[in-house]
Amino acid sequence: MKLKRSLSFWDVFAIALGQVIGSGIMVLIGIGIEFTAYAIPLAFVLSASLSVIKQLPVAFMGSAMPATGGLYVYCKRILGPKIGFFYLAILLVTHVLISLFALGFAQYAVALVPGLDIRVIALGILFLFYLVNLFGVKQAAVVQKIMIVLLLIGLSSLIFFGLGEVEYSNFTTAEKLFPNGWYGFGLACVVLSFSTGGAQYISELGGEMKNPQHDLPRAIIYSTLLAAVFFALVSIVAVGVLPVEQTAGKSLAEVAQSILPAPIYTAFIIGAGLFALATSINSTFTWATKSVMIACEDGWLPKGIAVVNRRFNTPHILLTFLLIFGSIPILAGKDLRYIIMLGGGLVFVYDLIPLVAAFLFAQRLPQAFAQATMKFSERTVRTISVIGMGVLLVQGALSFSDIDRGGWVLVTLYILLVIAYIHFRSPHNRRATALLQARQPL
Repeated sequence: MKLKRSLSFWDVFAIALGQVIGSGIMVLIGIGIEFTAYAIPLAFVLSASLSVIKQLPVAFMGSAMPATGGLYVYCKRILGPKIGFFYLAILLVTHVLISLFALGFAQYAVALVPGLDIRVIALGILFLFYLVNLFGVKQAAVVQKIMIVLLLIGLSSLIFFGLGEVEYSNFTTAEKLFPNGWYGFGLACVVLSFSTGGAQYISELGGEMKNPQHDLPRAIIYSTLLAAVFFALVSIVAVGVLPVEQTAGKSLAEVAQSILPAPIYTAFIIGAGLFALATSINSTFTWATKSVMIACEDGWLPKGIAVVNRRFNTPHILLTFLLIFGSIPILAGKDLRYIIMLGGGLVFVYDLIPLVAAFLFAQRLPQAFAQATMKFSERTVRTISVIGMGVLLVQGALSFSDIDRGGWVLVTLYILLVIAYIHFRSPHNRRATALLQARQPL
């Protein structure tokens, strides 16, 4: 599949940063405070550190064999077509999390203009960025860079005005840091790991980057680290200015209103609150269709749904499917916590598969391994992959521990349906079978 190589490092960096920084600070921070109160800055730092560890093997594979639909392609080439499609199928259902970004955006819009209908606003913002991405990935990247600048200015204003108002004595006792014990702290890390992760998804755009071998790993690592700095500083303000009872489960709007002058508060809600979530929505629309396009080429899905608009070079049918899928939880009235714990649990499931691929990379594709611009030894890549897998298993167990029986039933049924689909589709999928039999290094 040939797509235009139009994305520079700063385009990719902006897309990655927007994917990471949006929901974490603006929506999930209140849920994290519910779990662990004043230890929320520690949870952010730990979660970001673990995210970097989990993303390093993905960045390494991207530096060796960048491709459109990167993560799916890596898994397919190293582990085989069946496991590659299983990974993609689990990834697809987690796109439900785009509804989380839209609902968060709507919350901040209501904080700015009380009386607005949250569902209407959430559906409207999804549709807006659906339209933006219909006009092309380069146009979406330009919009992303503008929003990122405004977002960072907004967060910086909260940090500047807020750090001097913090009651730092609350961060000195174990009772206030860990009111729900280590289990509560662990759940907070699970929630925030979703917010500090996500940069690895720019590997899906490998075929549209001008210099993917160098830009892809740098954008993944640098965007995560920069986001972590903002996360830690903003979380200190978020939990340290007002009583925990006023911030737990809430967005940053109440804290911002209590410390920012009225004009700056309005600018914060627009620049940080709205644009933070908007960047995550835009990022998801930008990268989420790429693996599906390759899977359609491979014969796992109907080729007709991956057709690309000749004028704008965009997969308009797949973008429409993503719009519909992201709208379902909003129309169903699901709350933010349920969406993040269910979707987050599945994230930990499919994130395991690329780490297994990275572990076997040197053995299965030695020539491609040797071409990586990141200079890691086979032993280093395997060690980091094993650590990442261990982290994911713990995070997945904690995430699913907070899901009700209905959520478990939905997850189990979906996985069984995917396995059945692969079993019955595989004999007819001649192209995927040929790729498995003739797997060659790049």
